[in-house]
Amino acid sequence: MKPRALLANIQRKPERNGFAGMSELVIAAGVGTLLIMASGVALQSTGTLIKQSEDKTTLRQNSTNGLRLMRSEVERSMHLVLNKSEAFTEDQTHINLNDSRYTSLVSECTALAGNRPFKPLFGVKMIELNQPVLYGMSLSSGGFTIERCGAPLDPDGKYNETANVFLSRVLEDIGAIPCRKESELKEGESLATVCEEDGPTKAQILSSTDFTFTAGKTPSRSERQPALRIETDTNYKLVKFIDPTAAGEGQDEDTITESFINKLGVGDRQVTYQPLYFTAFARADKRVDNFGGEGQGGPLNGAFFQNITSSNVRFVIDGSGSMSACVMWGDGYGSWRTFYDPNQGRYRDTRRICALTRMEALISEMTMILEQLPNNTKVGLTSFSSSGYGNHKEWNESMSGLVRLGDEGKRDSAIQFVNTLDNAKVTKWGGTDPWNAIQSAFDDTEADTLYLMSDGRPNRDRDGGKWSSWDHQPTANYYAGENDNRQHDGEDRALIVNTTSLGLESPWLEKLAELTQGYYNQIDKDSLTEGQDDVS
Repeated sequence: MKPRALLANIQRKPERNGFAGMSELVIAAGVGTLLIMASGVALQSTGTLIKQSEDKTTLRQNSTNGLRLMRSEVERSMHLVLNKSEAFTEDQTHINLNDSRYTSLVSECTALAGNRPFKPLFGVKMIELNQPVLYGMSLSSGGFTIERCGAPLDPDGKYNETANVFLSRVLEDIGAIPCRKESELKEGESLATVCEEDGPTKAQILSSTDFTFTAGKTPSRSERQPALRIETDTNYKLVKFIDPTAAGEGQDEDTITESFINKLGVGDRQVTYQPLYFTAFARADKRVDNFGGEGQGGPLNGAFFQNITSSNVRFVIDGSGSMSACVMWGDGYGSWRTFYDPNQGRYRDTRRICALTRMEALISEMTMILEQLPNNTKVGLTSFSSSGYGNHKEWNESMSGLVRLGDEGKRDSAIQFVNTLDNAKVTKWGGTDPWNAIQSAFDDTEADTLYLMSDGRPNRDRDGGKWSSWDHQPTANYYAGENDNRQHDGEDRALIVNTTSLGLESPWLEKLAELTQGYYNQIDKDSLTEGQDDVS
């Protein structure tokens, strides 16, 4: 019998055009995106959609639905269950997928796959389930797939633990690392054995592919292996898809920069390509580390942007260097990397592996939002830092006005822009100068809602002077005054400003939201010290 999955759209209750806490978001995800019918109608294969059309829009919807399901279950879980090369301590046996308590589940999932392989990637352990839900790599006629194996869910979003374990295809057309052409080989190199005409089958390739975590990451992928690599944090709460072919120390960077799905046609001709941007972490531990410390900070109790109901919206987001602060550390040590240290108010270099920075968390959420907003939503995207620095920029498409996401290529372009925000060296990102970006949002009278996010105090006030507490009320008053007689097509149109402050109290953002009928959201106020970028 072919497994089936039913994925529903998130139904959100509007909340003053603003934000809810992380708990509300997770509940919405758990009950909304996980409205999966048990047994016969549970988990219909999203591959059905792909078979109906080879169009990129269909591939996007397929990947969005599959990733939404996976994100919902990760965020609903307590922790991951996985294999790793390092030894587990006695108090970590519940995380060890090779532990005897999970043997029967792995065997059952393998049996359900029949003559297809099922290679576990990771499991997610729910508080209401004795056994985790497993996600594994398998095969279909189109190539590699990610499949879900575990208890089905009832229509109300509750797990049906008494029902049989259910195997479902979640994400099809996982790409394979391409073989190099002979013309691309360096002197002395020969074509890899796996790339020869009589090379191993995909099943044999998958069978020999290792998904064991080492220093918090699954292995880098070689030719013809699945183009998927996963990273987790030191507490085994995080699932992040990363570059599957990351170059080692001393090696040249390759052209592959992210995990991807890739639908191929006749003769392996590429029909379409879709990057896989995915980051999610367990609801049971919304906590962040202090820089370099072993202890946990306060709860990360809110998402950046929620309950977006406007169809004419601008996002103005902080691209400053302080956004490079690490919030979730990984296992072990790697290459030297620069981060912003909010405790010391400066940049620091460390070889300790960071699994998630503030910027990566923001990028992940913005990617998810842009993937899920309706086609008729018009958006504008601006990142602010310091003039002349790398992240002081605007999405080219929205420089002259809002852009409809449903228009050809616009959604992909918006997601690509957001994912460039952590490309440059962090010391070149810049400081905190939001004024031009905010003013441009007010000047764009088509926009009726602004989502403004920052993690630091402005470097200067609006007039270029030193920023102080005396600027809080006047700054909020000035921008609220921009709504006086603000019109679009002859009709009054005030701009609602919803603000988010990450890591600090921000009275001016709170006052601005209040004066414009928006919503103020403050994230992990107790865990992170107020950061002020040293770059002006």
